[in-house]
Amino acid sequence: MSENPFATVTDATSVSRRDLVTGTVGLIIAGVSGAASAASETRGRSPLGTQAGVIGLGFMAQVDQVGPALAVYGYLTLVNGLSLEQLYLPGPERSEATARFTFHGTASVDSLQSHDTLRVANATGRFEYFMRDFGGASFDSADSFAQGQLIATDDASMQNVLNVTAPDTAVTTVYADLMRTTVNAFDVDGHRYQLGRMGLRSRLEASGKGVRTEPATPTAVLVISGNITNPT
Repeated sequence: MSENPFATVTDATSVSRRDLVTGTVGLIIAGVSGAASAASETRGRSPLGTQAGVIGLGFMAQVDQVGPALAVYGYLTLVNGLSLEQLYLPGPERSEATARFTFHGTASVDSLQSHDTLRVANATGRFEYFMRDFGGASFDSADSFAQGQLIATDDASMQNVLNVTAPDTAVTTVYADLMRTTVNAFDVDGHRYQLGRMGLRSRLEASGKGVRTEPATPTAVLVISGNITNPT
């Protein structure tokens, strides 16, 4: 597992006062200029997952690695502001197959360090979040998570810490800094929402297992679960 990297997401541009007026959640409308117009267009919109100091989003995900290229995809298991019932579409079970909110992203490994059984990889990339009107996502197909209405995007800067426990097998812990770069309104049960706000900075933490399937390239699969919080 010594050649198995994984990492994600950069963030960090400061938001100007104009951006805060015309670009934040509740005030962001494409093609609208001026705070009054933006406010009237977004009246009634409720931001989700923005409360500081608590879990904003929970998720289940898979990461596929081929060399330095990463595909990250999964579904939201918790959204602060929505009920558990609102996170899933009708179906026999609550899983990726019935998830209402899914995400898909790509990233590229920038650096890799190792010492003893530890491997530390850093990567940067971009995530997209979707709201679906139908189920059918499957971890057998990464593209199946990139379907539905695009509701938000994040720039991401990630770090993956692998502790190799057996040949080609490791315990993995993932950290990421996220910054919201796109927010689009959506409706659930007759109410209008937004996932976060423009410029929102969040912290992702997750853990799971990594398995290297081919050492030369290298090729690996990580299965992780975790949450996203907003420090401030």
